[in-house]
Amino acid sequence: MSDDASGTGRTILIEIWFDVRCPWCYIGKQRVEAAALRFATEHPGMAVEIDHHSFELAPAIEERFDGTEAEYLQKYEGAPLEHSKRMLSELQRLGASEGLELRFDELRLVNTHRAHQLFQWGRSLGAGERLLDRLFTAYFSECRDMADPEVLADLAAEVGLDREQALAAVHPEAGGHWDETVYRDHIRAARLGAQGVPFALVNAKYRVSGAYSAESWAGALAEVVRRDFT
Repeated sequence: MSDDASGTGRTILIEIWFDVRCPWCYIGKQRVEAAALRFATEHPGMAVEIDHHSFELAPAIEERFDGTEAEYLQKYEGAPLEHSKRMLSELQRLGASEGLELRFDELRLVNTHRAHQLFQWGRSLGAGERLLDRLFTAYFSECRDMADPEVLADLAAEVGLDREQALAAVHPEAGGHWDETVYRDHIRAARLGAQGVPFALVNAKYRVSGAYSAESWAGALAEVVRRDFT
């Protein structure tokens, strides 16, 4: 949405960069949306628009990684195996407290580029946010193969998008346009100083790194109102 129901047109824009394989991005999306709902009840004259963008954490990873999440973190990020196992267990409990199921031991670890292509296509149709919700759930809770074009097309259809068009958007020989869009998103984040995700830009000026709590986001939004709208 671009304007709130009151017609004032006073909108806070939150742009957030994500990767489908990032659990903090999944948790962060849940939190910022909860904060936006809370903010809407406390500030009826304001609206919050959330717009996600692509950021590939591991663009060079093979299409499918034969190993666990902890082994991936060890190979690509240099994290000690036992430390990663403990961290993932804690993150799993945190996700559960937010109502999210994170099945790290069963994930199908893949290069997420095709998932980003699909998201960009869905976003161009105004369906990016609901499609991203479906992608996150499919990856972390259902352990679907997010490198499989057929799986991605099915997920698009489940949120009401055209399956054949979705399949075309992620087809290896037809994804060039969405490749460029993914790349532009990633480069923009890098130029803004992002070194990882989730990374947010609020009203094109305030930068936020990390998956802050809904309470922290609500406080930040109130501060934006004070600075930008009073």
